[in-house]
Amino acid sequence: MTRKNLLMLHILATIIGLFTIVSFFISTLLAEASGNTQLIVTIKTYILYALPLLILAMPTLGITGNKLAGKKPSPKAQLKLKRMKFIAINGIALITLAVLLYFKAVKEAFDTTFWTLQILELLLGFINIVLIGLNIKTGMKLSGKIKSPSHLS
Repeated sequence: MTRKNLLMLHILATIIGLFTIVSFFISTLLAEASGNTQLIVTIKTYILYALPLLILAMPTLGITGNKLAGKKPSPKAQLKLKRMKFIAINGIALITLAVLLYFKAVKEAFDTTFWTLQILELLLGFINIVLIGLNIKTGMKLSGKIKSPSHLS
């Protein structure tokens, strides 16, 4: 695969991953704010069914990122790779939480455990959104699309 194709796949996986996580986050916030238990069940079901898209996008993002970084990554690329490791670990936790919350929601078990898990899911989701956003910014700096001030590079 050419570097250009690898980069395009990396960008596509980034877009899919970020928009999927953001859609999960926003739809969850809206459902929870509504207080409508049927809407919460619907959103948890949507998230469960959409998880395979995220499960395909995120490893693709990591693999292509590693290949693009090369054998001796620059300091900026190393920072992206470190963030990706945390995003991956966080992602495993988020997948687990999504499945647990789905099963609790379909049983309408909106108890303390559900709400604690829900808060944790939102917190971890927000962290991943921020980290992916930082990686996008760093990637744009690496590609020259964004210029870094020389004293901060």
